[in-house]
Amino acid sequence: MDHVVVKIESTYITLAHIKKSGGSVRVFQTKRASLPESLCGTEAAKQPELLAYTIVNELHSAAFPAVPLAIYLGAGTELFVEYRYSETLDDAMKNQRKQQAESALLEYSSAPVCRVKYYPYDGREGGLAASMVLAVDADFCDQLVSFLAKDGYTASVVSSSLVAFAETAKSVAKLGDRVLVVCAEKQDSQIALFMNGRLARLARFAQGTEAKNPESLFLPFITSETDVVLCGPDTKNSLLLRRLKKAEVASVSSVSAKALSPHGRISLSGDLAYQDKLLPEAFAMAAFPGEEGESAYFAKERDKKRSGIGLRAALIVIIIAVLFACALPAATLYLAERDTEANRSRLNEPFFADAAMKLEEYRGLITVYAELMETEENMPARDQSHADLLEEMLFGLLLNSHIEEMYYEKGKGILVDLTTENIEYFDMMKDVAGRGGTMFLYESKTREETDEGVWHIQIRVSLSQSASEVK
Repeated sequence: MDHVVVKIESTYITLAHIKKSGGSVRVFQTKRASLPESLCGTEAAKQPELLAYTIVNELHSAAFPAVPLAIYLGAGTELFVEYRYSETLDDAMKNQRKQQAESALLEYSSAPVCRVKYYPYDGREGGLAASMVLAVDADFCDQLVSFLAKDGYTASVVSSSLVAFAETAKSVAKLGDRVLVVCAEKQDSQIALFMNGRLARLARFAQGTEAKNPESLFLPFITSETDVVLCGPDTKNSLLLRRLKKAEVASVSSVSAKALSPHGRISLSGDLAYQDKLLPEAFAMAAFPGEEGESAYFAKERDKKRSGIGLRAALIVIIIAVLFACALPAATLYLAERDTEANRSRLNEPFFADAAMKLEEYRGLITVYAELMETEENMPARDQSHADLLEEMLFGLLLNSHIEEMYYEKGKGILVDLTTENIEYFDMMKDVAGRGGTMFLYESKTREETDEGVWHIQIRVSLSQSASEVK
């Protein structure tokens, strides 16, 4: 089936005419166009009619065929957050972690109504599982589809460009035990990490190859066993290639050499045929419509299935609904409205503010972690195992703690100075970590209760002997 893939990013849109056949995609035509300044960043989400007009204008100017559109929302038009959790947590705590991530995400939304979707990962990294929460302004989504329909274009799917990238990246995911696919752009970038062919991490960064240290955000995902596969317009960026090779990456190569292998699912046809040098950019623009699962905000095929009943049955349902609505007493309607207002007011509760604060702390720790990885004196590349240890603690033992100070000492491991109000959770996770066999942990000084219910603790953590031997 033919589609025109429309990816809406922060400062540009990309278009690709593709044909999906079985498990492969052929790319016939591509185009990249800058968005006008009035639509850059979050402004696009405020002006769906102007955005639709811009998309239609680009489709016309490049003479794309009048086939269904597969629209993928990116930075500026979509909110997302990745959250991680220890596999040792029980179902209740995993669900709480999920709700915390969703609550923190909605804190950053100015839209009164959002459609929230989940994109679960099927891979694991360092004993940690991960998932992603995505959200979009429901009104914006519906209006964009409506305005495109007025110009004769049907949107068969509206989903996430980040998820589309992950689904496309799966075509080269089995080239090694640990594969990091990097979509390199000048002002932003995306990564998808696969462990044994399964997605383990996914992220988008507001930093691209024009940055002073373009590789800095990728380093936390790279070990000496990682195969890096590059796609996107800046695949051959010399600075990025030099920095990645300096990080002792197992191999760094372009997707143009990988996607044509027997594992590949993307090929160039039509005007693009035999132009293999264009494959990295076409790879970043393409997608596999219909494979987004729960991440799709709007899918015509599912709507058809819901409405695939006879006219007679539909009329009966409508009549019953009308009669039921007329029968509702005013008191019931009042209670429904009151509950709606109560649910909206929950967004202002301290729980959500606390979740947002923890998310901000997490982002700060990731920044510190990236800096540590860049400094060979503090955390050499050959001692990469401690990076995995640090990550395991951040999403397990230290999840509900405030880190006052943390640093790495060569030969001694990691020293963490922290405070926590949930001492039961800390002791439980400390016991779990000790039984896991991956780390050696002890409290280097006596814990103190500084305030009522607030404990000050200092711990020193290093790899266990067995884990060190494995590394």
